[in-house]
Amino acid sequence: MSAQLSEKTKETICRTLGATSLSELQERPYQALSAEADVDRDKAALYADRNRGSVRLNAGHYFTVKEYAEHIRNMQAVRLP
Repeated sequence: MSAQLSEKTKETICRTLGATSLSELQERPYQALSAEADVDRDKAALYADRNRGSVRLNAGHYFTVKEYAEHIRNMQAVRLP
């Protein structure tokens, strides 16, 4: 089942992410985050009891930008048969 987005939603997403179309966004690499966009685990834990969002994020189970870059390097180094 595909998601249906209104034209206004599509325009907002494209404008926010600096894209001309949604198909352009599909061609982008998944994680292009900078260190400025990183989240502090201690600060996330401080507000975890008030956040109604993801349990995974509240528990600190996510990659920082540096950890994600290391994970990608490790995954790319795996030799496939």
